[in-house]
Amino acid sequence: MATVLLRLILLAVGLGIVEIGLGSALVEGSLAGWALVLFVGLPLVVAGSAGFMVPLLGGPQTKGRSTDA
Repeated sequence: MATVLLRLILLAVGLGIVEIGLGSALVEGSLAGWALVLFVGLPLVVAGSAGFMVPLLGGPQTKGRSTDA
């Protein structure tokens, strides 16, 4: 349960930082806004979502056994 909460927190913080950074980056053309988005926000989004995607796309966790009927 703690790992799910950690992934959700990473995802929420990353999305928040991306939203904050894109506001200043697109409106004002701020390099600091783009740096915030690219170097802080997006890695947090990837780290948060990878925790959910790897188990879904990783396939079965059984070794040495066939799952055929």
